Parts: sequence; structure tokens; C-alpha cells
Amino acid sequence: MSSIFARYPALVVEFGAAAVLVAALLARALSRRFGIPSIITLLTIGLALGPSGLDFLHLDLAAPATRALLSLCVVIVLFEATLRIDIGRLPKRPLFLLVIFGAGLTLIVIPHLARAFGLSTIVAAMLASACIVTGPTVTGPLLARLRLRPELRHLLESEGILLDAMGVIVAAATFTSFTTRERGPFLTALATVERLGSGAIVGLLVGAIGLFLLRRYARAWSSDVTKLLLLALAFGAYALGEFVAQESGLTAVIACALVVDFRGLPSERLLRSYKEDLSILALSTVFVLLASQIRIASVLPLVGVGAAIAGTLVLLRIVVVAIATARSALNMRERIFACTVFPRGIVAVSLATYYATQLTAWGFRGGNRFSEVLFVVIVLTVSISTVLSIVASRILRLRQPVVVLAGIDPASTERARALEEEGYVVVLADTDEASVAFARSQDCDAAFIESEVRIGELVRERGASVLLDDGSPRWNRLGKGFLPAHIARSLPLAEPRERNAQPG
Repeated sequence: MSSIFARYPALVVEFGAAAVLVAALLARALSRRFGIPSIITLLTIGLALGPSGLDFLHLDLAAPATRALLSLCVVIVLFEATLRIDIGRLPKRPLFLLVIFGAGLTLIVIPHLARAFGLSTIVAAMLASACIVTGPTVTGPLLARLRLRPELRHLLESEGILLDAMGVIVAAATFTSFTTRERGPFLTALATVERLGSGAIVGLLVGAIGLFLLRRYARAWSSDVTKLLLLALAFGAYALGEFVAQESGLTAVIACALVVDFRGLPSERLLRSYKEDLSILALSTVFVLLASQIRIASVLPLVGVGAAIAGTLVLLRIVVVAIATARSALNMRERIFACTVFPRGIVAVSLATYYATQLTAWGFRGGNRFSEVLFVVIVLTVSISTVLSIVASRILRLRQPVVVLAGIDPASTERARALEEEGYVVVLADTDEASVAFARSQDCDAAFIESEVRIGELVRERGASVLLDDGSPRWNRLGKGFLPAHIARSLPLAEPRERNAQPG
């Protein structure tokens, strides 16, 4: 086998691509079936393919082509995650405090802890920078599965995305401060602000162009054209951001995605499915590639320092949440739950692979130790956070039952509000675009479906336990859901309407 790969080096890449797809398939299947975080499956498969396993996957992460691939994967994941943010529903003060205190305390505490374990100054500083980032790509699917109150879910997802951008910028500034001796602290801080501002401006401009094109032409385009536009906006924002100021590309991607909004478009559901599939593929690629570089024999001596850093991050999380949410609208149960959400994810993986090679290239010792310690931190924080958040959501009874209500008119929106007051998450669905737009104008969660038969897919996608309809003939074939009798009696019932009737 090795002789074949020696004669045809491209086979290594091709077999590696196949392994990534298999890993993505297994990760998604196990995650949906048993609730196992996909990162665990992906890292396990990567280890099995690397030098600690079959010793099959050999890719040079320092090569320009591989580094470019990793960067584009991170772009796709962050763009997809940011598109889910609803800015209007974010609690601004708690979010600001979570980001500031979370990043600040990490930068103060982690370097001293790492130095106590014998790591060099630059490795300790880079570890602190990488530990700023959280894991929105891990927490997003987990929070959606737990069915939390939308405001709490948006707060935690947005915190992760903003900290990812800040972590990338801080890591770049930290590395620059060690590699550019003539720069002092003030100039380094100024360069950081320059990168952050440049990326934000570029992203806002690209996002504004994309929003204009979507609003003006998307209804006349096919869904395929709109998909390509979204991908072009993500890659374009990243490339322009990096061109204007190095290491500002991810900031540009996040700013661009905050501006772009494709909700309400005829192909909204297809676009969501498309970007989620791209994100899964990108996640799989990054995690498998990182794990394939890890040698278990060299990681084992570093488990102690990795566990100490992970434990410290847990304690810091409790302190940060207590301070940031002290006067927020979150109740005590939600504040306790927020303490359990602290995983490190794809951006930490990307930083580990990128700066490990850069440290070696600049002649600093400890590049491998940097990536290996961070690998331990990622695995521990993801595992601990996932278990704690699932257990906490059940003990604290934070999960909200989901109801899908088929058919939209003024009466069904009233019915949805009554259900929400009883603690249900309600998703309105209809095949008529005007009805969906009407529901959203009433501040309801509404989904457009192409036909009546697609309602079952929406039920499975949202994890609904109840399916109701508005009484019109077109939904007669739906299976009936049931609510507790005291709730059902109190709900306003919608009158049957004609198939093409418009909301009043």
C-alpha cells in the first residue's frame, strides 16, 4: 500500500477526503441517534487515521495549500453560525460583559498557570489567546437540541461567535509581539484595534452589497444562484479582510454575516439546509486533520497541564457568568445553566494547527506542546460541558416542548401566543409565502414549506412533540397531536379557510 502511495501521492489526499466524509457521516448519525457531540467522533476517527492509529493520513499542515483549506473551512463554519444570530433579540449588556470578562480573566490567569507547569512564555501566552475562543459550532447544535428559551440560546451562541473573533485577533497580536521586537505594548494594541476595525468595515461593506442583491434579485433567481452568492460573500469578505489587514479575515466574515439576511426568501429552507451541510463538511475536515497530527505517546505527559487549564476555565466560567448576568433578565436556573457552557471548538483547533507550525518556523521551541496541550483542553472542555449542560437542562427543567402548527392566519397566531404563554415553543408553517411573512410580522417563528407533505420533515427538524393544524381541508392527512386538556380548552380555535386565502 505504501508503495502505491509513493508512486501516486494524490491518492493520499483522495483517501483522506473519503475518510473525512466517512467521519462526517458517522458523526452526524451518532449525534442524532445518541446525542454524542460530533467533535468526539471526528477526533476519534482522526486519531485512528494518524500516527497513533493506522498511520494512514499524512498531510503537512504547514503547507500553504493545507493552511488555505483550513482557513476556508473555518470561514464556512463561522459564516453559517453567525447567520443564525438574531441581533434584535440579544440582551446587549449581558453579552458585552460575558465577552469582556471572559476574555480578560482568561488572559490574566491562564498564562501564569501554564508557566507553573514549565511551558515557555510564548507558549503560555498563545495558549491563553487560544483559550479565549469558545465553541459556537459545538454549542449551537447542542443548544438547539436542548430546546432552550430563544433569548438564552441566542445569548450563548452570540457570545461564542464574538469570542471566536476576539480570540483570533488577540492570538495574532500576541504572536506579533513576540516576533516583532521593535514594537512596544502600545503599538501592538494599536495594531490589534486596526485589524479588528479593518475587518469589521470590510465585512459590513460586503454584507451590505450582498443584502442589496438578495432583496432586489433573489426572488427572480433560482436557489442555486442564491447559494453561490452566499458562498461568494463569505469567501469574498475573508479574502478582502486579509488583504486589507492580516488576521482580520474572520472578523470580516462575522460582520458580513451579521448584515446578510435571507429570511423570508422563497428558498429560505433550502438555503438553511445548504449552509448547514457545508458547515458539517468543514467541521469534519478541520477536526479530522488536527487529530491525525496528534501522537498519543506525546500527549499523555501533558494531560495534567491540559486538565488543570480545563478545570481553571470551568471556575472562570462560573465567575464570569455570575458577574455578567447579575442584573439581567435571566432567571437563576438559566444563570446556573449558562455556567455549564464553556467548550472550545473549531477556531481553537485552527489556531492550534496554524500557530504550532508558525512557532517552529520562527525558531521557538514548544510548537508541538502548544497544539497537544490545546488538543487536551478541547477534548476535556467539550466532553465536560456537553455532559453538564444536558444534565443541567433536565434537572433545572429548561427544555421547552415544541409545537408545530400547520396553517397560518390571524387566529392561528393568537393560538401560537396562547401556547407560548403556557411554555411551549411554537413554529407556524405554511405553503403560502404571504402567510409566512404575516406571521413573522407578528413576531412569530414561522417556516415556509414547499408543500403539505414536507410538514413531517419540519416536525423532525425542530424536534416537535406535538403537531396541530388550523382545521382547513388541505391538512386533513396530518397526524393529530394532543395537548393537556386544560390547555386545549383555553386555546382559540382557527376557523377553516380556503387554500389560497390571504391573512387579513
